[in-house]
Amino acid sequence: MFQLFREIFKPAIAYLSDRDFREYIKVKTHCRGKQKGTAIEMNIAGFEISGNDAASFLYQYEEIFVNRSVETDFQKNDPLIYCCGANIGLEIFFFKKQYPECKIRAFEADPKIAQILCDNISRNNIRNVEAISAAIWKENGSISFQADGALGGKTGSGNISVPTIRLSDELKKESKIDLLIMDIEGAEMEVLSDCKEQLSKVEKLLVEWHGSANDNQNLSEFLLVLKETGFRYRLHNKLPKAPFSNGIIENGFDAMVEIYASRQ
Repeated sequence: MFQLFREIFKPAIAYLSDRDFREYIKVKTHCRGKQKGTAIEMNIAGFEISGNDAASFLYQYEEIFVNRSVETDFQKNDPLIYCCGANIGLEIFFFKKQYPECKIRAFEADPKIAQILCDNISRNNIRNVEAISAAIWKENGSISFQADGALGGKTGSGNISVPTIRLSDELKKESKIDLLIMDIEGAEMEVLSDCKEQLSKVEKLLVEWHGSANDNQNLSEFLLVLKETGFRYRLHNKLPKAPFSNGIIENGFDAMVEIYASRQ
C-alpha cells in the first residue's frame, strides 16, 4: 500500500524536492497549447532566453535539459564545441551552465532564428560564444533555404537565399574539437563527406541523420565514413507511434536517427 501511495504522489514529491523538475513544469505550462509561431521568453537555468515558437521551445528544452541529450563528460574546463544548426541556442546555455569556460561556435541558417540566437547570447553576456548566421555546407557561397519558423528549415529549396560556410574550412583552423554537433536537416551526408580529412580533429560527434522519403537512404554510407575515420557509434532511433502506419515523420523525412560517435 505504501508503494502505491508513493507512486501516486511521486510527481508532487518531485515538484517539492527537485528544482529542475519545477523548472520543467513551468516551461511545460507556459509552452503547451500555444499556436504555432507564438513567441516566448523564459528564465532557463538562470538565463533569460527567447524563442519564436513555443512548441519547438518546449521540444528542445525536453531534449536538452530533461533528457540531457547533449550532456558530455569533457574532463576539462574549456572544451571547444561546434553547434551546427544551433536554433535559438538552448544547447549553448546547457553547456555554459555545465562548463562556464567552454568555447562555442554556433551556426544557424534561418536568418530570423539566428537573430534570436544572437540576442539571447548578448542579453546574457555570454563569453566565448560566436554565433554565425549561415548554413553549414560543403562550400562557401549561398544556397536556397526554406524556413519554417521552428526546427525544420532546410537548405536546397525555398524562396530565400542564405550564406553558406564550408565546415571543412572551419575545422582546418582548429587543432582539436571536443564536440561537433550537426542538426542540419538532410545536408549532413554531403557535409560530413567533405569534412572527412578533418574528422581526426574531432573527439566526439553528435549528428541527427535524416532520410528523405524521396531519395535513397544513405545511413550505411554515413556510418562507413565514421568507421573509416576512427569513430565508434551508438544509434538512437526517432520513430513516431505506429511506425508502419505513419511513414513521414516530418518535413519530408521518413527516417531520423541520432548518432552518438566517440573516437576509439
